[in-house]
Amino acid sequence: MELVRALLDADLFVTDTRSPAELDGWLRERADDYRTVVIAGGDGSLGVAYNVFAGSPATLGYIPAGFGNATAHLLRLPSDPERLASLIADGDARPIDLVSIEGHLALFAGIGWDALVANRYAAAGAGGLAGWTRAVVGSLPDLMHRRAVRVEADGETVFEGPMELLVASTTPFYGRGLRVNPGAQKDAGRLTMRVYPGPAPLLALEALRWVARRQPSAPAIHASSVTVSAIGGRQLPLQSDGDLFGERRRWHLEIRPAAVRLIGHWAEST
Repeated sequence: MELVRALLDADLFVTDTRSPAELDGWLRERADDYRTVVIAGGDGSLGVAYNVFAGSPATLGYIPAGFGNATAHLLRLPSDPERLASLIADGDARPIDLVSIEGHLALFAGIGWDALVANRYAAAGAGGLAGWTRAVVGSLPDLMHRRAVRVEADGETVFEGPMELLVASTTPFYGRGLRVNPGAQKDAGRLTMRVYPGPAPLLALEALRWVARRQPSAPAIHASSVTVSAIGGRQLPLQSDGDLFGERRRWHLEIRPAAVRLIGHWAEST
């Protein structure tokens, strides 16, 4: 962070909060004063910044300092601090499409089991790899109770039945570089969705494909808008950029083209 501050001759502000609402208010107090804003934190912190700076002339840079850091893989950010600082200082920014979840913007959203994992991870105080492992293990029994849903893409029903999770994004990556949604693109003017129906043993095989960066068996569905509705009485938990966003019986997601400008390594297509 200090390398970036020095290269940009930037002001430095620090806040310590786990509340997205508090971070949102803190950023909005300063949003009008700067045209380049560099966020040091996790995907959730950057997700708050999307909603503060969307539609503004501000350019966003990112210093990965969380556990998952999914966006670092999309932007192809170097792990070396000096190279990262130089990349951010060069300021090569491109417009990025985002997913709008009832008006809330995110790079990726997940409905179902991964939202339960995200909620347990945050509720236990995060805790890096150990905390994430505990959250996954604690959520394994939930895999036995799939939620029945109806999924519509651009008004057409594309899936109906039980599922473990659904992902919709403009990035192929989840945290730690897991390639959960290959084919998703940052600037295609559409979102990409996959439904992972399960059951648990099949989801485990899919997870091995994510780790190996092989093509999942779940097909990619490209759309401008997606509606996911519960069949039966259970609500559907949704996470956005790694944080639990809420639980509802119906979610509507749509593409927001060129929502923000992000600094990244753009020499090759992601």
